[in-house]
Amino acid sequence: MNKQKVEELFRKLMIEGLGLDLSDPNLKDTPKRVAKMYCDELFHGLKDGTEPAISVFPNTHKYNQMILSDKIYFNSFCHHHFLPFSGYAWVMYIPKNTLTGLSKFTRIVNWYAARPQMQEQLTHDVFNFLTKKTKPKGAMVVMRASHECMHCRGVKQHAGAGMVTSAIHGIFEKLEVRQEAMGLINIGLTNNKL
Repeated sequence: MNKQKVEELFRKLMIEGLGLDLSDPNLKDTPKRVAKMYCDELFHGLKDGTEPAISVFPNTHKYNQMILSDKIYFNSFCHHHFLPFSGYAWVMYIPKNTLTGLSKFTRIVNWYAARPQMQEQLTHDVFNFLTKKTKPKGAMVVMRASHECMHCRGVKQHAGAGMVTSAIHGIFEKLEVRQEAMGLINIGLTNNKL
């Protein structure tokens, strides 16, 4: 990414495209702030193609039940209108030979979220990473997000309207396993206390 170029082009957009006066003290440093925000924060997942390193451990105790990391908050950007969408991810798997640390799921979700995309792609990227690294008996990723492109433009839906996407693999293709997973997600949604 080229932060200087982003700043230069955003300045041009503000002046030539939107007709804004950058001598206004509230606007004069906006191109620099936007470039920093885009390059260092919102789209840091584009900086290089290196996936986050995650630790994988041998499943020495042969744990073979569902593992769920719930309500992982994320922010991303729709690549159709460059407006944010944000929500929660539920990442679950049934291990075979390996386990991974709980914080790694959050790292994976946040890394893939930091780029412009569709929610469907984000769901599949997280899912594919999980199944590639852990090689589980089964895995499932569910994401629910609220999209600003629906709230502040177009159909102008009120907050609360959103979209749910999912991806499943292996044993989660069995209805009873999927139902158990959805039951665990529901427990997390209705009980916020630990």
